[in-house]
Amino acid sequence: MRIFITGLGAVSALGVGARKMMDRMVLGERGLRERRLFELAGAKSLLAAEVPELDAASVFGRAGADDSRTDAMAVLAAREALAEARLSWGAGASETIDLVLGGTTAGMFETEELLTRLDGPLDSAVGDRLRTHPLSSTVDKLCVTVGPFRVARTVCCACTSGAAAIALALAWIKTGRSEIVLAGGADALCRLTYSGFGALSVLDPSPCRPFDRTRAGLTLGEGAGMLVIESEASVRRRGVVPLAELAGVALASEAHHITNPEPGGATAARIMSKAIASAGLTPRDVDYVNAHGTGTPQNDSNEAAAIRSCFGDVRVPVSSSKGQLGHTLGASGALEAVVGVLALERRVLPPTAGLTDPDPACDLDHVVTTRSVEKLDVVASSSFGFGGTGATLVFSRPKSDVRDAAPLPLPSVVVTGLAVVAPRGIVTGLDVARLIAFEGVGDDAAPGPDPTGDLDAGKARRMDRAGRLSAAVIGAALGDADGRGKSPVDRSETAALSGTAFGSVDGSMRFMKRVLDKGAGFASPADFPNLVPSSPVSHASIYLGLGGPAIATPDLNATAESAIATGVELIEASVSPSAIAGSVEEVSKLTERVLAPLLGMRPMAAHSEGASAVVLESAASAKARGARPLGRVVFSRARRGNAPFDDLPESGPRAIVVTEPLVDSPTLLRGTPWENVRRVTTNAGAGDHVGCGGIAFAGAVALVARGDVEKALVLGQAPDRAYAFVIERAEDLG
Repeated sequence: MRIFITGLGAVSALGVGARKMMDRMVLGERGLRERRLFELAGAKSLLAAEVPELDAASVFGRAGADDSRTDAMAVLAAREALAEARLSWGAGASETIDLVLGGTTAGMFETEELLTRLDGPLDSAVGDRLRTHPLSSTVDKLCVTVGPFRVARTVCCACTSGAAAIALALAWIKTGRSEIVLAGGADALCRLTYSGFGALSVLDPSPCRPFDRTRAGLTLGEGAGMLVIESEASVRRRGVVPLAELAGVALASEAHHITNPEPGGATAARIMSKAIASAGLTPRDVDYVNAHGTGTPQNDSNEAAAIRSCFGDVRVPVSSSKGQLGHTLGASGALEAVVGVLALERRVLPPTAGLTDPDPACDLDHVVTTRSVEKLDVVASSSFGFGGTGATLVFSRPKSDVRDAAPLPLPSVVVTGLAVVAPRGIVTGLDVARLIAFEGVGDDAAPGPDPTGDLDAGKARRMDRAGRLSAAVIGAALGDADGRGKSPVDRSETAALSGTAFGSVDGSMRFMKRVLDKGAGFASPADFPNLVPSSPVSHASIYLGLGGPAIATPDLNATAESAIATGVELIEASVSPSAIAGSVEEVSKLTERVLAPLLGMRPMAAHSEGASAVVLESAASAKARGARPLGRVVFSRARRGNAPFDDLPESGPRAIVVTEPLVDSPTLLRGTPWENVRRVTTNAGAGDHVGCGGIAFAGAVALVARGDVEKALVLGQAPDRAYAFVIERAEDLG
């Protein structure tokens, strides 16, 4: 199946508009200038790549406290991309469009100071502003302002987020879930990230100089990049001319260190090679590489080594966009994808601005000044980030023979391992069924030992509580899955997918209070990496040696359901053969008292910590290692809105519906084959937190595996979104 790019949108330090940005890039202009957005005492740099004259009020047509810079940039880029693709938006939209967005900051700029003074009463303006804090809030704003979208997803894997969103869009189209996806990334500058990168001593006080002998760090930026991605059938039906083909993708993790890149770049080389191979190409077919190229000494030398390893004796032209756009964190992979597509369109290679004295340790064919070329048919764009996350996207010039192709048969997805963190400790395997009301366990569940007590203290020393809980529950699920096969799960390609509703709210509050009280020079380099929303799942990936992508899936009180859906999608698209999916929630008084009620989420009188992890594998992967699955996922859907799921499969005589307690299952099931099926929820033994949906899924699988029921429907729900999964018994893997 062929997948095409039909629209582009960009907001960057070089202005609003993808082509305006590219015009200025090929002229060698740089958007790096003295920071004006905020003052920050003690900062190690005064430079940033700010979006000039960004006015949220003009974007939204009003001055609203619940609008963030990230929202405004995302909306501008989305509208531009949709317009170029000849797609309408809003209530009169004629096409069904899905959305996936990567990012790391959302409304942090607007809320970071408020977090330090939430002990007192809140007026309505402050409350509205806090609505922009969850990472999923930008997707919510896009749904209201640009939508409707049928499916909308937020992903975070640090600086790889925008590229990962594009890769997930490919997975949706490849598996027939979507025909048109708006995908990209958006991140705004904020004091937290600025002081955090300063604490890590990676901010250059001068404009960054990727691959230069004198490079001394990065320059932070902000922006948004959006791409409209379509199936070949949709392109043909709508009669649009594609800009490029999204020919291949690869996602993986180094499992090395939370901030430092793997020496030698072996994993980065593997990611590049895999992406090129997935496009049906060889390194000799690639005409240009848009490198991650941040300007830090370690990143650039390791990435250069990875490029040399991947391409061998092929001297492919290489440049980095960050000397012109700055490092835009979660938006960078999407913005650089836009640059790659426009390079194909114009047959021009933008330069690495600031590079005047190439470092011999970064021996590459550097594009120092803009280069026009006759042959430019294939572009590779790479992104790498905290936690060792990495992605490569391959774009090619569209060919004229766009034609319909029969969809490929999808791999069957099975569940082979279960683990949850409940008040009585870690519960694994079939015992998870005891946390469903079907089993009758109630308030008598006695508190258990610390679920993180068996972690290696040395290996876990850099983790916060969420990271340790993630490592413990994912490790327990892996152990359960390993015990069900003749050989263990292959960790080298296993994805880790998890999320929290709000991230580290209390940690962010403490970090910002220190910065605002004492100055950026007092920011903790040990604490900052743990504030990135994807840090818990990245910590677990590193601790357990998982080489597949590590992605956070924040979605309010449906983060576990979002992770599980993403895991199924990546396996069905053959991006990963296996995935571990769930969520983690710490005890947080700020979340319990302020954020959850503000967003219409479940009231939590006694908020407990909790976590879940389920091991998903392709049936072929499970069969190859001789595993006996606990159940088969025969239906997986995510959807915006709370209308009934009208495409559910038949229920059968021995079926059950399982949810966490506050899911409105009567509304979601009205008029469906499951409307009158018995419904049960998680019980008091599961705890009280916004991640109980993951425990509901694991418990449903356990009920099926025990033979109590033959089929289970799991429903998840959060404000204006819902998920549905159907699990059946899996006796035969033939």
